[in-house]
Amino acid sequence: MTWTLKDSNDRKVVEGILDFSTVKAIYHLQSRGVIGHLCGVVKEGKESTIVVADDKEGNKIIVKIFKIEASQFQKMQKYIVGDKRFVGIKLGRRSLVFEWCRKEFSNLKRARKAGVNVPEPFGFYRNVLVMEYIGDGELAPKLKDAQLDDPLKVFCDIVSELRKLYQDAGLVHADLSEFNILMRDGAVVIHDMGQSVEKSHQLAGEFLVRDVRNLCRYFEKLGVSRDEGKVLDEIIKKIA
Repeated sequence: MTWTLKDSNDRKVVEGILDFSTVKAIYHLQSRGVIGHLCGVVKEGKESTIVVADDKEGNKIIVKIFKIEASQFQKMQKYIVGDKRFVGIKLGRRSLVFEWCRKEFSNLKRARKAGVNVPEPFGFYRNVLVMEYIGDGELAPKLKDAQLDDPLKVFCDIVSELRKLYQDAGLVHADLSEFNILMRDGAVVIHDMGQSVEKSHQLAGEFLVRDVRNLCRYFEKLGVSRDEGKVLDEIIKKIA
């Protein structure tokens, strides 16, 4: 494996996350040609580490490494238990994290197929997920950090993406906020979909209401005032 880290601090962070299981997973994805070389750490979170890498053609990609020991075990269960796609899975910490990784890959693939603007998933293995790099040069900013010329248009674009996610992909994001929406050249990109559930899930309605509330509250600060109930109807009701 070739490392091209920018400084010793990045190197220390990467070394800290590379337990034996993660090393095996990365080697496996490299052997499949999904990952070329890891380049450096972008974000060190509580539950995952985001690493920039190159694919075998030299294009930038994102490698998301889920931390097994640091995962919020109890919190994760409510997004997996009750999802018919994951019936019969073991609920041990390690196996649950592996399923979480598989779930995010599956959700991204399903959303992408339905035309939702999400990062393209390229592959996964165990606790390592590989997906599209969103940005030109630098990573695209999160919604919370972006300067919006037309907040109303961005709000409507997000609602349109949520509608496609619900109507065409059959999914509810379940953790939507200004932290997991990216802005790329004026277009919204929805990401962080490990917790997303099918709309048949017993808590899907509750999660969708929470997503809409978070969205409306954030944009109200930007001068966009919308009725939560009407936004919810726009997402879930089919147009005749």
